[in-house]
Amino acid sequence: MSQVNQDDLEEKPLDPEMEKVRRKMVRLLAVSIGIMFIGLMAVLGAIVYKFTQADGADTGGQIAAGSTMALPGDDVNEAVATLPQGFKVESVALDGTRIGFFGRAADGSQRLIIHDVSQGRIVSDVVVISR
Repeated sequence: MSQVNQDDLEEKPLDPEMEKVRRKMVRLLAVSIGIMFIGLMAVLGAIVYKFTQADGADTGGQIAAGSTMALPGDDVNEAVATLPQGFKVESVALDGTRIGFFGRAADGSQRLIIHDVSQGRIVSDVVVISR
Protein backbone atom coordinates (compact mmCIF):
# COMPACT_ATOMS: atom_id res chain seq x y z
CA MET A 1 0.00 0.00 0.00
CA SER A 2 2.71 2.49 0.93
CA GLN A 3 5.12 1.33 -1.71
CA VAL A 4 7.38 4.06 -3.02
CA ASN A 5 7.82 4.04 -6.72
CA GLN A 6 11.46 4.26 -7.84
CA ASP A 7 10.51 6.86 -10.44
CA ASP A 8 9.25 9.20 -7.71
CA LEU A 9 12.58 9.10 -5.86
CA GLU A 10 14.66 10.26 -8.80
CA GLU A 11 14.92 14.01 -9.27
CA LYS A 12 13.71 15.05 -12.64
CA PRO A 13 15.20 18.02 -14.46
CA LEU A 14 13.16 21.22 -14.36
CA ASP A 15 11.73 22.66 -17.48
CA PRO A 16 13.63 25.77 -18.77
CA GLU A 17 11.08 28.28 -17.44
CA MET A 18 11.23 26.89 -13.90
CA GLU A 19 15.04 26.78 -14.08
CA LYS A 20 15.05 30.54 -14.88
CA VAL A 21 12.77 31.21 -11.90
CA ARG A 22 15.04 29.10 -9.63
CA ARG A 23 18.14 31.02 -10.76
CA LYS A 24 16.41 34.35 -10.12
CA MET A 25 15.40 33.20 -6.64
CA VAL A 26 18.97 32.09 -5.84
CA ARG A 27 20.29 35.44 -7.07
CA LEU A 28 17.70 37.30 -4.96
CA LEU A 29 18.70 35.20 -1.93
CA ALA A 30 22.39 36.07 -2.43
CA VAL A 31 21.62 39.80 -2.76
CA SER A 32 19.40 39.73 0.34
CA ILE A 33 22.09 37.97 2.39
CA GLY A 34 24.66 40.54 1.19
CA ILE A 35 22.46 43.48 2.16
CA MET A 36 21.75 41.97 5.59
CA PHE A 37 25.49 41.39 6.13
CA ILE A 38 26.32 45.00 5.21
CA GLY A 39 23.60 46.25 7.58
CA LEU A 40 24.88 44.10 10.41
CA MET A 41 28.44 45.35 9.87
CA ALA A 42 27.17 48.96 9.92
CA VAL A 43 25.39 48.40 13.25
CA LEU A 44 28.43 46.70 14.80
CA GLY A 45 30.66 49.49 13.48
CA ALA A 46 28.39 52.10 15.09
CA ILE A 47 28.50 50.25 18.42
CA VAL A 48 32.29 50.02 18.35
CA TYR A 49 32.53 53.70 17.37
CA LYS A 50 30.27 54.70 20.26
CA PHE A 51 32.28 52.73 22.82
CA THR A 52 35.65 54.03 21.60
CA GLN A 53 34.67 57.70 21.84
CA ALA A 54 36.07 59.72 24.76
CA ASP A 55 33.83 59.62 27.82
CA GLY A 56 32.14 62.88 28.70
CA ALA A 57 32.42 64.35 25.19
CA ASP A 58 29.04 66.09 25.60
CA THR A 59 28.45 66.78 29.29
CA GLY A 60 26.66 70.07 28.86
CA GLY A 61 29.40 72.13 30.51
CA GLN A 62 29.70 69.94 33.60
CA ILE A 63 32.71 67.82 34.40
CA ALA A 64 32.02 64.17 35.13
CA ALA A 65 33.06 62.67 38.44
CA GLY A 66 36.45 61.03 38.19
CA SER A 67 37.58 63.30 35.36
CA THR A 68 40.30 65.90 35.53
CA MET A 69 39.98 69.60 34.91
CA ALA A 70 42.20 70.84 32.10
CA LEU A 71 43.78 74.21 32.70
CA PRO A 72 45.16 76.25 29.82
CA GLY A 73 48.90 76.86 29.99
CA ASP A 74 50.40 77.40 33.41
CA ASP A 75 47.25 78.86 34.97
CA VAL A 76 46.49 78.00 38.58
CA ASN A 77 42.94 77.14 39.54
CA GLU A 78 42.15 78.79 42.86
CA ALA A 79 39.14 77.96 44.99
CA VAL A 80 38.08 78.45 48.61
CA ALA A 81 36.33 75.65 50.49
CA THR A 82 34.56 77.23 53.47
CA LEU A 83 34.27 74.54 56.13
CA PRO A 84 32.05 74.92 59.22
CA GLN A 85 33.41 76.76 62.25
CA GLY A 86 35.39 74.41 64.52
CA PHE A 87 35.65 71.61 61.93
CA LYS A 88 38.87 69.61 62.38
CA VAL A 89 40.10 67.88 59.19
CA GLU A 90 41.32 64.30 59.76
CA SER A 91 41.79 63.23 56.15
CA VAL A 92 41.33 64.54 52.63
CA ALA A 93 40.48 62.64 49.42
CA LEU A 94 40.46 63.90 45.83
CA ASP A 95 38.30 62.57 42.97
CA GLY A 96 38.62 64.63 39.80
CA THR A 97 37.17 68.02 40.67
CA ARG A 98 35.75 66.95 44.03
CA ILE A 99 37.60 67.14 47.34
CA GLY A 100 36.33 65.18 50.33
CA PHE A 101 37.16 66.46 53.82
CA PHE A 102 36.64 63.92 56.59
CA GLY A 103 36.82 65.13 60.15
CA ARG A 104 35.04 66.16 63.33
CA ALA A 105 32.68 69.06 63.79
CA ALA A 106 32.76 71.37 66.81
CA ASP A 107 30.03 69.24 68.48
CA GLY A 108 32.21 66.10 68.14
CA SER A 109 30.22 64.40 65.35
CA GLN A 110 32.08 62.86 62.43
CA ARG A 111 31.33 64.47 59.08
CA LEU A 112 32.26 64.15 55.43
CA ILE A 113 32.16 67.41 53.50
CA ILE A 114 32.52 67.28 49.70
CA HIS A 115 33.62 70.44 47.88
CA ASP A 116 33.35 70.62 44.07
CA VAL A 117 36.09 72.83 42.62
CA SER A 118 34.39 73.21 39.23
CA GLN A 119 31.22 74.55 40.89
CA GLY A 120 33.10 76.43 43.61
CA ARG A 121 30.84 75.26 46.43
CA ILE A 122 30.19 72.48 48.94
CA VAL A 123 27.97 69.90 47.26
CA SER A 124 27.49 67.48 50.16
CA ASP A 125 27.67 67.51 53.94
CA VAL A 126 27.28 64.03 55.45
CA VAL A 127 27.05 63.28 59.15
CA VAL A 128 28.65 59.89 59.89
CA ILE A 129 26.93 57.83 62.58
CA SER A 130 28.30 54.46 63.67
CA ARG A 131 25.73 51.93 64.87
